[in-house]
Amino acid sequence: MNRNRWIILIAVLVVAGAVAWFWRGAGRSAATTDLTQALAAAEKRSNPLPVGEAVKLVSVTINGESKPAILEQTNSRIIFRITPPPDAWFSAALALDPAAWDKEGNGVLFRVGVSDGKKYQELLNQFVNPFANAGDRRWIPVSLDLSAYAGQEVELILNTNDSLPKQGPDLRNDLAVWGSPAVQSGR
Repeated sequence: MNRNRWIILIAVLVVAGAVAWFWRGAGRSAATTDLTQALAAAEKRSNPLPVGEAVKLVSVTINGESKPAILEQTNSRIIFRITPPPDAWFSAALALDPAAWDKEGNGVLFRVGVSDGKKYQELLNQFVNPFANAGDRRWIPVSLDLSAYAGQEVELILNTNDSLPKQGPDLRNDLAVWGSPAVQSGR
């Protein structure tokens, strides 16, 4: 009989430990919003291409690594209305589609910002030009802290521009992609 009590006590402790682990770790880190799946509900703008041509879901493989992606040809904007959880981060991998790497053009300016309806804060301003810079022929990972906006409804804005400021417009081969874009809690 004494042995059965020890077995029951050990079983209760194992179950209690598993529940505590779930609530402390696994439960918190599981909150992820896949922005490829949220694209249909997002506001999309594009000029000069029609939105249906300029913004769409694709799968892109770069250096053997495939990712679901959002193609956002320049000059376009995608606006996601989100309420970031605590410890929220935006993550994505930036690139130009490999079909554009050996074709003339002057690259793409990727920008990410957040607006609360009163002010806009730019969080990322990244220029990518694989035609002129072989180092840009890859997925470029980005991770941006959104914790300052936790619990607030905000607009997460993904922009692509056809060139750097003060350069003339050049839309040639601007096949910008956001690989596996997501908003997640924790890192």
